[in-house]
Amino acid sequence: MHVLFVAISFPSPENPYRSPFIGEQVRLLCERTQIERVTVLSPTTAVPPFMGQFRRAAEKGSLPDRYRMVEGRCEVLFPRYFKLPGTLLQRWTVVQWRRIVNQTVARFTLTHPVSIIHANSGNVSAWAAICAARLHHIPCVVTYQGSEVHRILEHRRKGWQLCRDSFRFADLNLPVSRSLERSLRQHAEPRGRCETLLRGVDQTRFFPPHERTSNPGVLFVGRIEKAKGAFDLLSAWSKVKLACPDASLTVVGPDLTNGLFLREAHALGVDSSITLTGSLPPPMVADLMRQSRLLCLPSHGEGTPNCVTEALSCGLPVVATRVGGIPDIVEHEKTGLLVDQGNIDRLADALVTLLGDPGRCARMGEAGHAFALEHLNARKTVDRLVELYNELITAYSGRQGAA
Repeated sequence: MHVLFVAISFPSPENPYRSPFIGEQVRLLCERTQIERVTVLSPTTAVPPFMGQFRRAAEKGSLPDRYRMVEGRCEVLFPRYFKLPGTLLQRWTVVQWRRIVNQTVARFTLTHPVSIIHANSGNVSAWAAICAARLHHIPCVVTYQGSEVHRILEHRRKGWQLCRDSFRFADLNLPVSRSLERSLRQHAEPRGRCETLLRGVDQTRFFPPHERTSNPGVLFVGRIEKAKGAFDLLSAWSKVKLACPDASLTVVGPDLTNGLFLREAHALGVDSSITLTGSLPPPMVADLMRQSRLLCLPSHGEGTPNCVTEALSCGLPVVATRVGGIPDIVEHEKTGLLVDQGNIDRLADALVTLLGDPGRCARMGEAGHAFALEHLNARKTVDRLVELYNELITAYSGRQGAA
């Protein structure tokens, strides 16, 4: 079986932090004997030389044309296309994506025919994949990660029809949470199959510590921005420090606020208790989780956040907001505490409650780890994905033969 992965972003040797969960899934797929080959296609915008001074443009410009992720099993391609800022001339972007995906499938026709296309976001990548799959008479799978549904489809922002039509016409839809599936079904009825498939975690890397920490440390993992609730956490943290003077906060992720987060922390007088690490590789994130008492994610919108699944796998209780797919994996009062988005007082109370009760944290952590073993194992997720691939290819071949 040759799987063509189509992704908006994908890790590279120079930047391993781009959608690492997709990279992990591809790596595990390559371990399966049923998968002969995986080709990853992640088109990226061409960057003119004068744009190199901007951080995001420089990151895209540094991507290689291609690299071998797993020798003999997986090649990653980063073809360039031209795009104006924002959503200007979006139709042109769609046309270019369709051309790139179609040409990639055609290129393998004589040597390693593509068996199935798997798009990893319900936007331009999904629609381009569906169009190419129909043209070449192969099945197409679409995974919905969260932002394309919660931020674009639900608010009908420019391009929302791509998500709606992808859900309508894909052969198999795989939202990563039940809340995503409910939202998608409010906008369209799928002609193909739909199954919620939670993201898995590599539990050989994310696992509980041998001994629980006595450190009253809180961990935040994610982009430092308003949408992730970073400033809500900062406001709550000033209240937490009054009740728990010894508490510390470690923030892992890129700062997208141009230093505003740290300046506000200084203005609130809590900057000495906060450590910003920037982005870190998964093994270091796992180590920090084993050294912390709890994870906090007061996000304004999510699919199924990786940091929460990783925290549960590490036996770490979670304080988070009731948004997106978080309630699907965090059970209030059992594996963590959930609060309403934007409720700073409740967020502070939840943090103070758990920081002051290590025994309760330990019990929640054990319950979270048990849930993760059953439902959040990346290898089980990939096993199910391969089963779905096989079922879809078999059913598709049968329909093609009957026609």
